[in-house]
Amino acid sequence: MVAESFAVQRPLAARSLVTAYCTILFSTGLLVALGLAMVVSSHTVDALALGESPWATAKEQGLFIAVGIAGGFALSRVPIPTWEKWWAWAAFGGTLAFQILVPIIGRSYGGNTNWLMIGDHSVQPAEFLKYGLALWLASVLAAKARLLGSWFHLAIPALAGVAVAGGVVVVGHDAGTAFVIGLMAVGTLVVAGVPWRRIGVVLVGLTLVAALEVFADDERRTRIEVLFDPSVCDRSDDCWQVSQASYALAEGGWFGQGLGASRVKWEWLSQADSDFIFAVIGAELGLVGCIVVLVLFAVLAVGLFQVVRLHPNRFAQIAVGAIGCWLLGQAVINIGMVIRVLPVIGVPLPFVSSGGSALIAGLAAIGTVIGLMRGDPDVGPLLRARRGVVARAFGVFAPRKVRS
Repeated sequence: MVAESFAVQRPLAARSLVTAYCTILFSTGLLVALGLAMVVSSHTVDALALGESPWATAKEQGLFIAVGIAGGFALSRVPIPTWEKWWAWAAFGGTLAFQILVPIIGRSYGGNTNWLMIGDHSVQPAEFLKYGLALWLASVLAAKARLLGSWFHLAIPALAGVAVAGGVVVVGHDAGTAFVIGLMAVGTLVVAGVPWRRIGVVLVGLTLVAALEVFADDERRTRIEVLFDPSVCDRSDDCWQVSQASYALAEGGWFGQGLGASRVKWEWLSQADSDFIFAVIGAELGLVGCIVVLVLFAVLAVGLFQVVRLHPNRFAQIAVGAIGCWLLGQAVINIGMVIRVLPVIGVPLPFVSSGGSALIAGLAAIGTVIGLMRGDPDVGPLLRARRGVVARAFGVFAPRKVRS
């Protein structure tokens, strides 16, 4: 009886996954396009002040998009068994080794050591580490599905791997990325079905570690105090960014000042094209533009949730859940710090902020999600059928043969 019920429901689930496939591609594509426009707009004034062409930024960001799409397309062709067997381990091992180089030979900026120089370009390995960790956690937790009630099997190697990944990031003083890693880890444990008591203990442990990191640094402590006591801004310069972001959102009103017309990027708001690009969106596109961004992330969230809920493969479910917790959690953190409900921890807005590392890693993650969906044996034929529908739709423009 159960088998018959599943046989009826499975085609419906496959069609829902095809819808999710289109939803994920649609929302990601629009976010990337919007990000390209906003990065160019937010960087124009600085480029002109330096005597550079504002279109140089468009070319650079466009190159990052092209690399990310190419990488995502290649990863979308990797079969699920390949990820499960060893590619997930290779991804985590490679990205972790890349990150370990940062404290040794990395470049520092703003008190953080986050970047490696490759030629004339800076690369942030921590962005790729999130990707590798998401896939590795999925591989480990899927393999130990029936043993996750045991502390030993949960800690070795899953929690140990998270601790190592977070630790090498913290060494470079990148608390923001470490926080995202912790958030992604907790979300992945939930998707994997770890007992809530175990998750609660892990969450308490991560909270204590985060508290120690905050109170060990005066600047981080001030950023927390600002949320509860705005008068701290009168005694510190650490409120400058969030204050200017608030002014930008207020000046934007309902429909904004127009693309490229905001004044907040005229050296008033630092990191306008990266961490605080949502403030520029609010200033130039107004509340309507901000709502559009929120809706696109909500649509992406719905698509990813559908994959987690309906995909028949356990590894794929957990991997997509981990990627979703990373990308959507980071979006919530970035927007939250701009609108002053979360402390400033310096993480980019996925797909929208400037920076090649975050953009390429995010597009690689989406490409992997697409590949995992294509790995469903019931989804592939439906996708091919849809391509046939598109081809036939465009066929109406083809010249018709005249009967003699």
